[in-house]
Parts: sequence; structure tokens; C-alpha cells
Amino acid sequence: MIENFTRPRKNVAKTTERIFGLDLMRAVSILMVFLSHSMALNPLDRYFPFGWLGLGVEAFFVLSGFLIGRIILRTVLQPGISWEAVKVFWVNRWLRTLPAYLLAIAIYYCFYSDMRNIIFYVFFAQNLLTPAQGFFPHSWSLAVEEWFYLTFPLVLLAVAAIWGNRGSRYRIYLTTIGVFIFTGLVTKSIYHWMYHQDLFTYFLNKGLLMPSWKTFVPPTGDWDSMRKMVVFRIDAIAYGCLVAYILEKGNMAYKSRVWLFAVGGMLLLLCFEIIQHTIAGSKINYLVDVLLLPMFCLTFALMLPYAISCPRPGNTLVKVVTNVSQTSYSFYLMHFLVLDFVIKWYEKSEAAGSGWQWLFFLGTYIFIYFIAYLMYKFVELPFMNYRKKLFPNSVHVSRS
Repeated sequence: MIENFTRPRKNVAKTTERIFGLDLMRAVSILMVFLSHSMALNPLDRYFPFGWLGLGVEAFFVLSGFLIGRIILRTVLQPGISWEAVKVFWVNRWLRTLPAYLLAIAIYYCFYSDMRNIIFYVFFAQNLLTPAQGFFPHSWSLAVEEWFYLTFPLVLLAVAAIWGNRGSRYRIYLTTIGVFIFTGLVTKSIYHWMYHQDLFTYFLNKGLLMPSWKTFVPPTGDWDSMRKMVVFRIDAIAYGCLVAYILEKGNMAYKSRVWLFAVGGMLLLLCFEIIQHTIAGSKINYLVDVLLLPMFCLTFALMLPYAISCPRPGNTLVKVVTNVSQTSYSFYLMHFLVLDFVIKWYEKSEAAGSGWQWLFFLGTYIFIYFIAYLMYKFVELPFMNYRKKLFPNSVHVSRS
């Protein structure tokens, strides 16, 4: 039994209140992802490149890192890291993410029953060392998060052992973040070098790479597939962890938070401009391969301090944003399946171009939200309540 391997920690502050700014960032991010995948239904598609809004998933990485970072600083590293604390952390994570995820896999399998490698999805290995597959394609980001949750505490333990008595919890934590950021930069640098030296072709011919790696063979290459592989994205969540450390160490002036938010906004526009002039035109360079994705993460990381302290609007808007935020995980899990069927039906029917496009577009969003709400209420929420009973002294921050 889980209860037998851990003793609840005492004197740990429990934080359950929702932070409006974080809910707002999460709500905007899930809307960005929806808009990027629903272009065929979107009446405004010809006026704006909605496809690139899929990079809003980078905000999810940073938000997850911030929330997980606070939990680790307040529990796993208090008073010092141990296997017991790591086990509690893992079980907390799995109770939060696995139930809805496994249900989603089962539902997808019912509609795509010809999928032969479903076992890889169960263990989040679908894009660990290979490009993401067609079945349940957007699950790539969930695999990135789960592997981070698994490996980050292990590296914490290793760093703590290396530092010994000289390592404070902050030194251990910062060193671990540095390891992940450095690893991400190194793996992407290796990818860039292999691409420009045409080593993907060489290793494929030697049988040293799996056939799916053909997507990286020059002259085209596939930057989007690279950004969806765990081995190249293991650093993404660490940027949010770094923000958690900065805000945990000291109070930041409100004016500084506003300035950082503004800088983040300008950097975000710069990132999209870089995409427009490089990836969109098949012009790949070191900046794009190695630094662009960390720049996106840094963009959202700069916005976090203000989001945490931004003013709350009226109750109606708060309720709407909170509901969208709370259901965002299930929405993300299920939106692709619904969109796939609706878009295929819409394009084959007489409804396309008949003036009913807005109705289909908004109706599809509402339908997906309804499914997400049911999954949140009957799957996610019961397991979140169960883990609170199981670990009554653990920190549960927002949708963490």
C-alpha cells in the first residue's frame, strides 16, 4: 500500500488557492493550441497564420515547471531530499496525470484500433527517441512532461550526493536546473551538427537509426518533429523551475514584474518573426535549431512573475477563465480526436462554404469543452481529491 512507504511531512504549508494570472496564461495557451489545430474550421484562417499558435504549448511547459518547482522546493527539498520524498512526488504526479491520460488513450484506440504500438504510449515512450507518431499525435508534450517529472528528482538525488554537506537545497536545485538546460542545448546542438553534416543519412544507411529518423534527412529536415522529441526538449520545463526559485528566494517589485512581462511580450513577437523568416521559408540555422525553442520558454518565463500578481477582474471573468483553465488538461487530451472527425465530415459535406462555418467552429469548441468538463469532474477531480487524502500534508498548487 502507498500509505506504508511514506510518513506525511509536518509543518508544510498547504496552498490550494488558485492564482488568476496562472489560470489566464493556461486558458490562453489552450485556446492557442485549439486555434492552431482547427484552422480548417476557422472562418478567420485566411487572415492570420493560426498554425504557429501551436507553440503555445511552450507556455504549458513553463507553467508546469513553475508549479512543480514550487512543490519540489517546499516538499521534496524540505528539509532535505530523500527517496521517500521522491516517491511521494512521483505518486502525486501520476495520480494527477495518468487517469485522464490512460482514459484518453483508450478512447483514441476505440477510433483508431489499427494502432500497433500503443504500449509505447502507455509508458510515454512514443517520442522518447523517435519522432512523434500519427496516433494521438499531440501526446508528445505530455511525454516531455512525464519524463521530466521522472528524471528531475533523480538528478536532484545525484547532485545532492555529489555536493554532500556542502550543498544547500537551493544549490542542489539550481545545479539540477543547470544540468537540464545544458543537456537540452547540447542535444539540439548535436541535432544541428548532424543535419548540416548529413549524418542522419549516413547513420540510417548503416542501420544505426530507426527508419522514422528519415524525416530529418536534408535538404528538408523537419524542425517541428525535432521540437516534439523528448531527447531534444528535456530542458523546456526547467525554465519554469528557475522562475520558481527566483520568486521563492525573494520578493520582486511589482514594477519589475510589469517590465519583465513587457520584455516577454516583445520577445514573443520576435520569436514569431524569426519563425516567419526562417522555418516558414525553410531557412534553418543554429539560432533556429538550438536557441529558438529556449527563447520561447524564456518568453513565457518572463511573463510569469507578473501573471502571479496581476489584478483580478470581476467575478464573472474569473469564473470563465478558471473553468477554461481547470478543464485545459482534458481539453488538450480530447480536442484532436473531435477536430479530426469534425473536420473530415465538414470538408466532405455541403456545409463547407455554406455560411455555417462560424456555427461549426464555435459548436466544435463548445462540444470539446463539454467533454473536457465531464472528464475533469468525473476523472481528474476524484483522483485529485484522493491524493489530498493520501498525502494530506503535501503541497497542491493550482492545477499542479
